Amino acid sequence: MQPYGLLGLGRRLIGRAAVVAGVYAVVATVYIVLSDRLLGLLVKDSSRLVEYGTIKGTVFVLVTALGLFATWTYLARREEGERRRRITAQQRLGELANAIPNPLLVLSPEGRHLEWNGALETLTGLGPERLSEATIADLAHADDLAAAAAALGRVVQTGRPDSVDARIITADGSARLYRWHGAAGRDADGRIDRVAVVGVDLTDLKAIQDELQQSVLRAQHLLRQTVAALTVAVEKRGAYTAGHEQRVTALSLAIADEMGLPPEEREGLQYAASLHDIGELAVPADILVRPALLTPSEREIVKSHSDHGYEILRSVSFPWPVADIIRQHHERLDGSGYPCGLKGGEIRREARIIAVADVVEAMCSHRPYRPALGKDAALAEIRDGRATRYDPAVVDACLTVWREGFEFPAVNV
Repeated sequence: MQPYGLLGLGRRLIGRAAVVAGVYAVVATVYIVLSDRLLGLLVKDSSRLVEYGTIKGTVFVLVTALGLFATWTYLARREEGERRRRITAQQRLGELANAIPNPLLVLSPEGRHLEWNGALETLTGLGPERLSEATIADLAHADDLAAAAAALGRVVQTGRPDSVDARIITADGSARLYRWHGAAGRDADGRIDRVAVVGVDLTDLKAIQDELQQSVLRAQHLLRQTVAALTVAVEKRGAYTAGHEQRVTALSLAIADEMGLPPEEREGLQYAASLHDIGELAVPADILVRPALLTPSEREIVKSHSDHGYEILRSVSFPWPVADIIRQHHERLDGSGYPCGLKGGEIRREARIIAVADVVEAMCSHRPYRPALGKDAALAEIRDGRATRYDPAVVDACLTVWREGFEFPAVNV
């Protein structure tokens, strides 16, 4: 609300006087010119001109006095009407401000309280006298005062709206978090002389966000525990495959880090690698641990574990395409893999990484039907299959991590 000061009153009086003077000048000029000409035409006796001139002057004074009075009265009434409309508008604005539940505050550029609504009084427990003497330093939490003052300064300096999250000390001595939105107000000359600020309570929202975050963390922890339990269940199927999932996961993540996979993709890869052989739960155990070469039909049964893994996990709402990755981890770049014979870019990158890590780990480990072939043979296999069976970028990353000293971790199953 803009107060009426002496400067404003003086400007209005000067403006009103200028209007009156202008009206007077026009009326006087027209009257003098026309009346002199009329007397010259009607009065031939020069001795009577003085008498008629006196009458004319008296009439002029009376007429102009009435005209000036009428003009002044008109301007005064118009000014009073405008003043009443401004007061009514300000009263309505004040009523509206008091009707909203959000605290509303008008600050000077220095941070003094100029105006406020009832919600701020209720929130702080301070009456009009205390609030009129207070500044933002008396209301804002000490740890948030600098940020609040900086936001006020930005609005004053730039004239653009700004926001800040700051706690306010309430009537019961507690602190509630509010988001304060401030906008500049200007005087008649366009100078910023106040900042209107309205607060939105974030305290309950922040508590809800914190609880949701804790729920997400608990859900993630439960997911990791569940995947770990499933991994152990798969590896318990046979002594020769104990630790296979964990070692493939370790090598897959090392390759992913060397390739610079984004964190989201890396996390999905970790879950898929940990569960990539979960479909073996549907394969008879005697086939998995048989110490002899399998028949063609038995090999087909073993190969079906990719589809079984997909069927087991496809209804699980992972944030990543885990089921698809598991189904594709035996696909090969040239289409020679299974179960779908996918080629090149049809195979997800995570599946291409697990494919290389799976081959290397399997060749480095003992199997029921053969002894371990060793690291050199495993690396030779992926080197020979580079750009044909295996993704060249994945092969290069795998060779790099082994050259830099990668070792399979010791695992307990």
